[in-house]
Amino acid sequence: MSTPPTEAIFSNIFNTNTWGSMESVSGAGSELSNTAQIIRELPALLRELRVQTFLDMPCGDFNWMQHVDLEGIDYLGADIVDELVQRNNERFGRSGRRFGKLDLLSGDLPKVDLVLCRDCLFHFSHADVFRALHALAESRSQWLLTTTFTYRTLPRNGDIETGGWTPINLEMAPYHLPPPRRLIVEGNVTEAIIYPLLEGSPRFPQTDRSLGLWLLDDVRETLARIGR
Repeated sequence: MSTPPTEAIFSNIFNTNTWGSMESVSGAGSELSNTAQIIRELPALLRELRVQTFLDMPCGDFNWMQHVDLEGIDYLGADIVDELVQRNNERFGRSGRRFGKLDLLSGDLPKVDLVLCRDCLFHFSHADVFRALHALAESRSQWLLTTTFTYRTLPRNGDIETGGWTPINLEMAPYHLPPPRRLIVEGNVTEAIIYPLLEGSPRFPQTDRSLGLWLLDDVRETLARIGR
């Protein structure tokens, strides 16, 4: 039986270390220097939302998530790459923390309190982003925390081939999601768009790469409203 195209794309990226990080096969965005703010801020958000069940998809190689305080939370890390899932279970699996193979584009996702979908949708074509949003909404999970680039001053949301990359702002066309309920600004300058410094602005890189929090009910309503 042939491997589904999306699985083949991301398995090849894993096997060839296409993204070129020496620390994480999931790319520079998963390096500890680029996730320090998320590691620090995510536990407080999970406590605020009273999250008890948590789906991390795609979980990648668990390089940074292993440092997040998930005490008292049932964690499922999911990925489309078989070898990553097996390796994560061997290295990191324990009570309350497990890993499994799931395809975000095929639907049939588990119902959880919160889904983290970081550094994923910006690798998808428009059609696949909508497939993913429908699958997430249909899971009847409560919250979605996902990557979004908040600035509107540079091109956004290019219709790429799945496996490529484009900065994605989920509030803009063609997605039109409402403003997120919360934002975690990542402070990632390795895999971010660096904006020109304006007169009077702080002398450090201006980046807008963030994790935005949406109610999946809002996502579902938006998809129905725009007819996608």
